[in-house]
Amino acid sequence: MARKKKNSGRKTYFICLSIYVILLIVASGFGLNLVWQYAEEYENSRVQNVVEDYVANLSQNLWDDSIAETIANMPHEVQTDEECAEYVKEMLSSGITYRRSASSEGGTVVNYELLCNGNVFGKLGLVEDESYADQVRFGLLPWKVFSEEFDFNALYTSVKVTVPSSYEVYLNDVKLGPEYIVEEGIKYDVLADYYDQFEGLPTKVTYEFDNIIGTVDTKILDDNGDVFVIDETQDDSQFIKDCSQEELDKLSNFMASFLDRYFRFITGVGDPMYSYEQLAQYMELGSELDERCKVNMDGLSWSHTTSVRVDSTTLNGAVLLGDGYYLVDVSASTTVTYPGKGETGEVSNDQSMKIIVKETADEIRALSLDKYA
Repeated sequence: MARKKKNSGRKTYFICLSIYVILLIVASGFGLNLVWQYAEEYENSRVQNVVEDYVANLSQNLWDDSIAETIANMPHEVQTDEECAEYVKEMLSSGITYRRSASSEGGTVVNYELLCNGNVFGKLGLVEDESYADQVRFGLLPWKVFSEEFDFNALYTSVKVTVPSSYEVYLNDVKLGPEYIVEEGIKYDVLADYYDQFEGLPTKVTYEFDNIIGTVDTKILDDNGDVFVIDETQDDSQFIKDCSQEELDKLSNFMASFLDRYFRFITGVGDPMYSYEQLAQYMELGSELDERCKVNMDGLSWSHTTSVRVDSTTLNGAVLLGDGYYLVDVSASTTVTYPGKGETGEVSNDQSMKIIVKETADEIRALSLDKYA
């Protein structure tokens, strides 16, 4: 009898153990299932996943109706919709990123900004998708895009160029009209000292155009309709037409005769009145140069200059100012002899001058003379 009780107890133990193990397995499976359900809901509720999927799709397709409509509504007078589209596609292909917007409302509404090359070009609005309310166990709803907005104003670049008022400016072969001139009457730097003296001197204007998406081809045409490339290292003399060879020869001959008499007068060689009368044949009477020579005449009578020789004159350039007026740039080398100066008494000088002359009836007369270094 004792042996039977022992065997019965062992049997009961193993039955209970089996039931416990089965219950443990069932409980563990149920708990693990809950864990997996929670993990799945949590992953689906991560808003970044929706944004990443959106950006990945946008990066792959590079275009949609919203973007096309945005571009079409943006001013781009010198570019076609197709040209703008190609640029935007190229830009988007370089990589799109996103960031949580500082204006995000939080809670059940989240806003994100879309960026490319560091510039914001779009915004996304996301909300929790209430249609999944009956399908979640832990209340972790997934997100969906409820609004998208694109703004490519950050892509705009501008063109600003200053040219002579008679020149034409083209962007993508589209001529800019006067409505794009933001400044006019700009003086040439090389003629700045002469605008008060002469009417009709050339001036410049500044064109500015802002509505350019991406890059643009800028073309400048001069008075002859030829393409002109501005050299930023040069002054405004690059815009001034060169005088003809005939004009240059005529001015060069005049300068040789004029400067010979001018230096004879200004150095006080001989009788000042006689020297002035010889010089006056090459000056505009009553001009600034004429009046200055008259003022200096008394002082020249005290000069002890023996002689002056013009060794060379070089016409560096000439500008037609209009109405027969020329601005002449000339250099001269002279040798002046003074009594008691060294062994020979000779002193050499090199001078550069800007001289305004006027041509009338085949005669040229000087009006002003300014020396420069």
